Amino acid sequence: MNITDGIRFNNSNQTIIFNHYSWVELIKAIIVGYANKTESEAERIVLASPLVCITENDYMSVALRSHESEYHWAMLIVYGDQYWTKGVSSNEPEGYFEWEKEYKEKNKLAENNFIFSD
Repeated sequence: MNITDGIRFNNSNQTIIFNHYSWVELIKAIIVGYANKTESEAERIVLASPLVCITENDYMSVALRSHESEYHWAMLIVYGDQYWTKGVSSNEPEGYFEWEKEYKEKNKLAENNFIFSD
């Protein structure tokens, strides 16, 4: 699977630039940091998830991924549907947004994983 940043998806009215690599790397880091998995476990779980697989020019599936936080997708991948009913909070933990910003900067990931334009 080729995972890269800067993938462009179009529909008739709008374009999304999807920074797929940055999105996947952030989700793996969230799983390591907040779901207590090892890096190799996170890699295996994430790359096996259908959420990470995108098809060429699939604008709608990319747009749908942008409507939830990376934290949500990470918890969904690890704990499954309705993870919040299994004792896992659907809210980002305290300090999460600072951690995310620092992680992206430190690892040279894209600032925004989804960029919309007309």
